[in-house]
Order: sequence, then structure tokens, then C-alpha cells
Amino acid sequence: MASRNPSLARRLILGLVAFQALIGLLAILSEPLISSSLPLRSWLATERAGQLIAASISRDDAGSLVFSASPELSAYMAEVPEFWFLGTDGRTFVRGGRQRAPINRFIMAMVPEEDWGTTLDLNTRGGRVGVLLGGQRSDLADGAWAWLSDRLRRWLLVLAAGAACTTVLTVGLVRLLLRPVHGAAQAARQLQPGRVGPALPEAAVPEELLPLVRATNDAFSRLEHEHEQQRRLHEQQRRFIANAAHELRTPIAILSIRMEELQESVTKQRLRQDVDRLAMLANQLLDLERLQQAEAAKFRPVDLVALAHDAVAEMGPLAIERGSNLSFQTARRCWEVAGDEMALRGVFLNLLGNALAHGGAGVQVALNIGADDTIEVADHGIGVPAEAQERVFEAFQRAGGGTGTGLGLYIVREVLAAHGARIELRDGRPGAVFRIRF
Repeated sequence: MASRNPSLARRLILGLVAFQALIGLLAILSEPLISSSLPLRSWLATERAGQLIAASISRDDAGSLVFSASPELSAYMAEVPEFWFLGTDGRTFVRGGRQRAPINRFIMAMVPEEDWGTTLDLNTRGGRVGVLLGGQRSDLADGAWAWLSDRLRRWLLVLAAGAACTTVLTVGLVRLLLRPVHGAAQAARQLQPGRVGPALPEAAVPEELLPLVRATNDAFSRLEHEHEQQRRLHEQQRRFIANAAHELRTPIAILSIRMEELQESVTKQRLRQDVDRLAMLANQLLDLERLQQAEAAKFRPVDLVALAHDAVAEMGPLAIERGSNLSFQTARRCWEVAGDEMALRGVFLNLLGNALAHGGAGVQVALNIGADDTIEVADHGIGVPAEAQERVFEAFQRAGGGTGTGLGLYIVREVLAAHGARIELRDGRPGAVFRIRF
């Protein structure tokens, strides 16, 4: 399975959330050091007692504070008999634990100075309540667990809210900042040979990404220059081949006429075969030139089913002469494509002719048109040698031997490519199968 490319937004989100989590943990762990001058054990004991008190204070129907010790606080007060606390919202008081003095507005003055405790501001079910407590004590582990469980619960809620905000802001910022990059990518997808100007727009691209865009434009410029040179060289070669083919036709025709003046002999037969091969080569080169000059805009609707039927009928006499069997089957009654009828007819004739010529004596050849937009020319002959299958569509390759020019299948591939189709060779076991897909 292909690995998924890393996401910049995902990395930023994970990094920022991890940073927030680290800062939160450091703040929690440093709280005992910066929030109080009490020793750690006393501070933890105060935190634990404060949480138990906060869970036991509420309000009655009249709005006054009410203290109702929770089971946990009752157990704690029984374990620590010297524990006491006083709580107020500024209007009413609540108290618990060891009794020292009546609660009134002068409570602080009435409690002995040596018994003054620690003040806390608690969030209770009755709202914010100021608490004075003393005599609290706790094991280090119990106090630490009470403190961490409370802080971590609140910290996780804050972290979840912060992560949600971070995700929304990061995704929005990444999309906003990378908008010029997406524009450059869209421009790259629309590149065509022969362009003028920079391939990718440099306007509004972030400064950090500008060197990459400029390097890409430079690379495209070098490729375009190389492409232009290759195009000119190819054009020169194409013109040379076309001119050579035109020039060859006249001497070949003259040679053919003069050869007929010779008496029949084995030498004359061999010369006739060589002249026919030269004539075929010149005609195929001209066909290739005509194909390369053809424009898709000049294509006309062509019925491939009718064209294939006519090609099979045209090759029928050759199959009979060779003692071979030629068949045609189609799953479609009509199949129209835009194309060059003469060039496509040549594709069918070439494939059928190759199968009859190289399949061996009495070969069975079938041209089948499937319902899945494929055309197959299959034979049950000797097939194409394994070492030649990779280069069977290359120019001047005669994989099956014989007296051909080696351009037939090359031209077939070029014709089909000009029509937006592709051809592939498959092993028929036995024989060979040429499959065309439009």
C-alpha cells in the first residue's frame, strides 16, 4: 500500500497541541512552588482538604450556605480530629470540624493567633466561598493524587478546547498561506509545450517558497528549450525521411519496369522480392508522414465494426491461399469513433496480415470486438518470441523474421496513438493476441 504524504496542517496542529500540553503540565507541576510558601506536604494536605470541603457546601432555598459533610469528608474528619474550617460568602457562614469559637463577624479576632489556618478560595456547588481551615494533614501520596486528579481533569478540558481552536485556526491559516502554492500547482497542471513566460506564477508566493518556485521555472525553461531542440531535430528527420521516400518511388518504379525485361529465373524472382520490399518501405514511410501531418480536427466519424468487417473480407482470399482460417466476431452492431478511415483500415489489415504471415501454416486468426471497448486480433500460431516482445512495436524490428520492413507494427501503434488508443501484445498460449483499447 502506498504511503500517505505528510500533511503540513496536521504536523502544525500536533506540534502546537503538544506544546500546549507541555506548557500545561509544567504549569501544573510548578504550582506547589509558586502558589504558596507552605512546605509541599502541608500544601498537598490543604489541597486535599479544600476539595473535600468544596464538595460538601451548597445553598438552601433561601440562598444561604449549607454545609453537609460528604462521606469522604466525614471519614477525613474522623481520621484527623484536629481539622477545622470556616467558610463564608460574605453573608452567611458555615463551619465544620473541631470547634474553637462561635462564628460571627469578628471570627478572625476571636480565633487564637496560633490556630490561624490557611485561606482558600473554593468553587463549591453554592458558588465561590472563602474558607479558612486548619489542622489539616494527609499522606504525601493521597495529597498528590487528590491534587493531580483535580488539576489534570481541568487541564484536559482546557487542552481539548485549545486543541479544537488550534485545529480550526491552523487549517485556516495553512489554506490561506498556501493559496499561492495551490495557484502555482494549478498553473503547472495546465502547462503545454510552447508556452511563453514563467511556468509557475511568482506573484504572492511566500518568500520561503519563492526559491522553489523559481528553481522549478528554471527547470521548466531548460526542459522547454530541450523540447524545442528535439522538436526541430525530429522535424528535420521527418522531412528527410519523407523526401527520401518520395525520391525512392521513381527509381523503384523504373527498376521494376526494367526488371520485367529480364528472363524468368531464380535471380529475377529474388530481385522482384527485393523491389517489392523497397516499394513497401517507401509506401509505409509515406503513410507515416501522412499520419504525422494529419490533424485531429479533420477526423470524421468511422464505424469500427464495419471497417473491421471489410478488412476481414479483404484478407479472406489471402487466408484461403495460405490454408488458414480467418473469423470475425463482434459484440456491438456499431461503434463510431472520430478518426482517419484509411489509417484505421491499415491497422486492421496490418494486424491480420502479420498474423497470417507469421502464424505458420494453417493458422487460425480471429478478429473480435468486445463489449468492453476492446478489439483483439488473435492467432493460434507460433507466437512472438519472448526476447522480441518488448521491441515488437519499435521501428525496423522484424521479430517474426520474413521479408517485411519492420515498420508495420510501429505504424499501427502511431496510428492508434493519434486516435487516442493504445495497443498491447499478450501471450495467447499458443499464439499472440494484439489488444486495442480506445
